[in-house]
Amino acid sequence: MVKDSLYETYNAIIPVYERTSKAITLGFLNEWRRKTLNLGLRVLNDLGNTPSVLDAGSGPGNMTIELIRSGVKPRRVVLLDQSVPMLNSAPNLNYIDKVCGSFELMPFRSSVFDMVIMGFSLHAVHDLRGTYCEISRVLNNGGVLASISIGKPTNKVYRALGWLYTVIAVPLIALVFAGPRYVSYFYTIHNIYGRLPPNDEFRNTAEGCLRLVQYRDEALGLVNIIVMRKWNHD
Repeated sequence: MVKDSLYETYNAIIPVYERTSKAITLGFLNEWRRKTLNLGLRVLNDLGNTPSVLDAGSGPGNMTIELIRSGVKPRRVVLLDQSVPMLNSAPNLNYIDKVCGSFELMPFRSSVFDMVIMGFSLHAVHDLRGTYCEISRVLNNGGVLASISIGKPTNKVYRALGWLYTVIAVPLIALVFAGPRYVSYFYTIHNIYGRLPPNDEFRNTAEGCLRLVQYRDEALGLVNIIVMRKWNHD
């Protein structure tokens, strides 16, 4: 699937994005977001309560919203997304900046963020290794990546269940919660699932760019939570 069609999909589903996503994840969406952020913040706790945060592939900023709800008071948050309509639907706060761009080639100087958060966006990349290294580039030494994304189980039985879920269940759920005009857009999840590497390869691709700190499978490995840290070379 080419990038342009993927971002056209994201633009099209804005009105139904959150409620349908919650249904597809069987109501676990916000719990998984919170778990990802909490794991990342534990690693980052030596920086206190005022990190500089990049929400990469932010969409409407739901990961940032959960971060703020957790009580963290970041000194700066940047929402980065290629969809202008998605960014326009994100909250407007005086410490939040919005930037239109790709997290595969980010328009930022090196070593400017303490934390990069990604809520169901890392699986959409076309160059996974390059993206991990680009995230490392914009992180300060000791900085943290906390990501939750679609996963492809290493176990072949679970992998087959994932194929069935994305090809049959997801379109049916989208039909009920979004309506017939949006079903084809949510079928994109199956296309993404099809081209994903297995979870072990997905996380190991970061080796040399970021160091794995925490990894958790959710939903039989159909969702994965990754917390990584930039090596401190000083």
